[in-house]
Amino acid sequence: MPLREADARVDWYGRAHKDMAAIGEDLRGNRGMTTERCFRLAEALVEVLATSDDLILRMMQENVKAYQVANAIHVAILSVKIGQGLNYDSAALQRLAMAGLLHDLGMWLLPQEIVEKPGSLSADEWSGIHAHPEQGRRMVAEMGEPFDWLATAIAQEHERWDGSGYPCRLKGGAITEVAQIIGLADVLDAMMSPRPYHARVAPHQALRSLLVQHKQAFQPRLIKTLVDQLSLYPIGTSVRLNDGHVGIVSKVNPRYPLRPILLVQRNREGQTNRESEAVDLCHETSMHIVEVLPETRAA
Repeated sequence: MPLREADARVDWYGRAHKDMAAIGEDLRGNRGMTTERCFRLAEALVEVLATSDDLILRMMQENVKAYQVANAIHVAILSVKIGQGLNYDSAALQRLAMAGLLHDLGMWLLPQEIVEKPGSLSADEWSGIHAHPEQGRRMVAEMGEPFDWLATAIAQEHERWDGSGYPCRLKGGAITEVAQIIGLADVLDAMMSPRPYHARVAPHQALRSLLVQHKQAFQPRLIKTLVDQLSLYPIGTSVRLNDGHVGIVSKVNPRYPLRPILLVQRNREGQTNRESEAVDLCHETSMHIVEVLPETRAA
């Protein structure tokens, strides 16, 4: 890969962070918002993700300090990846990127002491949180009919497939697919990012939570596409199992991405086996991965 091309990929993340921080400051200062910067970011994001997943690795490794800025960027990245898995064309992917970058416009208007509050929220504070989709929708609706699709996505991104979301408790197909994708990406990023009220969750654990605890909240087709796209246990990844064994991913099971085939190299006492043993987690159903270890190697 040419060095200039690799630098450009890394630069997208830094430029997006700078532009989204500026948009947030404008909103908090009641200086309005222009969409031109977001258009450019969305267009460039689709181009970058068409040729490389470097941005996925970058967002997974990011030490998140400004959550709202990072969340906007990460939701855009994850949403485009889901759209790629659904075979969206370039124009549709750019819409997903735009919706991801601007999905929480209403949250920028809330007091930061509420957004970053480590303890329980009062009834009034929850009321403000639940009103932010409508606040964001109104801001975008004022931009005219060409942005109606974006206003709808912002209004619906907290609605859930099973009717458990807010503010209107919409269900199933009443929620646009763009809003469903943005909502799924938002929940995954929220779990993987450290917040004042919870620690960072490892990517594979966040996906497991989606598959087990949140499977009713999202359309199964979208969850499967997200898991297929991320491939969070690539070949060469060192992992620890629930019985204490350590192994290296040697093959991915495409139908069961959380249950790859491993070469188990050590026993639970940490001793190195003379020969590695192949363990197919699809067959060893009592075993599952509990931790990704830092000593990974490229596939």
